[in-house]
Amino acid sequence: MNIKIQTVDLCKGMFVRELDRPWLDTPFLFQGFLIENQEQIDSLCLYCHFVYIDDVQSTVAAKVKIHAALAAPRDSAHSAKQSKAPEYERSIFEREDTAVPTSTATGRWLATLRTNYPVQSVVEEELPAAKKIFHLTGEATHSIFEDAVTKGVLDSKKLHESMEDVTESVIRNPDALLLLSYLKRKSSYSYDHAISVAIHLLAFGRHLGLPKDQLQTLGAAGLLLDVGMARLPEAILQKKGHLTSEEYETMKEHVHFGVEIIRNSEGIDPQIAEIIAQHHERENSSGYPLGLKEIDIALFGKMAAIVDCFVALISKRPYADSVAPMNALKMLYNWRKDFYQEDMVEQFIQCLGPYPVGSFVELNTGEVAVVLEHNRVRRLKPKVMVILDHEKKPYTSPVLLNLINAPIAFDSQPYEIRSSVPEGLYEVDLKEFYL
Repeated sequence: MNIKIQTVDLCKGMFVRELDRPWLDTPFLFQGFLIENQEQIDSLCLYCHFVYIDDVQSTVAAKVKIHAALAAPRDSAHSAKQSKAPEYERSIFEREDTAVPTSTATGRWLATLRTNYPVQSVVEEELPAAKKIFHLTGEATHSIFEDAVTKGVLDSKKLHESMEDVTESVIRNPDALLLLSYLKRKSSYSYDHAISVAIHLLAFGRHLGLPKDQLQTLGAAGLLLDVGMARLPEAILQKKGHLTSEEYETMKEHVHFGVEIIRNSEGIDPQIAEIIAQHHERENSSGYPLGLKEIDIALFGKMAAIVDCFVALISKRPYADSVAPMNALKMLYNWRKDFYQEDMVEQFIQCLGPYPVGSFVELNTGEVAVVLEHNRVRRLKPKVMVILDHEKKPYTSPVLLNLINAPIAFDSQPYEIRSSVPEGLYEVDLKEFYL
């Protein structure tokens, strides 16, 4: 049971399950930990107003204080405001009009340059080209990051050529590269994270209808968001526990290093440096390095912040396990307004759909399937591949189903998605099918 506790009421022995802000914005990068000393409590008080404590994993002594804290009255305006945590709304995916509201300045600007990108190929047709592009982009990214370390500058030609191919594939059908990035999310974090951020930013920009030249700028920026990490000590990058305050301050320097590398490199759009500079800024000014607030953060900076957080959450990192894509979207939804622009969060959720490509779902037949491709008219009816039968045993030959066509199940009812499947519930390696 997760119990909301004000940070001033914390004590040793409490198990912290969730924070009131993204884990990536704090030194506590290890998601879920037992409070062992006063230093941890002081850090939590510095960064958070409240946290969620796992009553089961807390010690017996801590449980007494947990329930004592719950019994204490709190009637401050701040506490009342914090208690109203918004819930994830499935209705977002049932709207017919998915455009950015034109009542906002961002929406009006996007409406002036919206480009329509029809799907040019189904995911099965795009996958062979996407695999090759993903592999070549991985090699190029490795070389680009190596240049950042050894030369302090980047090869703009290599960057642009790589992003040209990725952009073209995303324009044809974003789901192929999104699927591959999902499958690769538990391997080499630095390079695959960079490629995944680039792909997701491109898919996001495509969804918003940005012109091709701006898509390429977004993709390049996504690839380079964390290029400054190349200058950080390996001990910090590979640390498996939470960072000390000093280590966290050092880690934040990757933004400055990244901007410096871009500005020292020839032939790279200056806007990329701005996107890198702002991808850790937050709407309520709690971000870094400058503590900018909503009106001071550029649109692409807002988009990069959302995507960077999402990709980190669904990835296997040295200090934290991955979470299921749908859970990551729920977390972003709960963090909108305070940390991420509300319109942009809802549009990103629209972009990926309620069941992101690569995620597992259970059907009304009890079978388990993986989402392969979205239906961009009916988001709740994607194309899926059925891989486990109703007893959760693997099929010898997986079955493709396009739910928009209302295929009939063995009980004469149309197939429907019953629910998402928690991360790691079934031991299925999708690489067997696609890599």
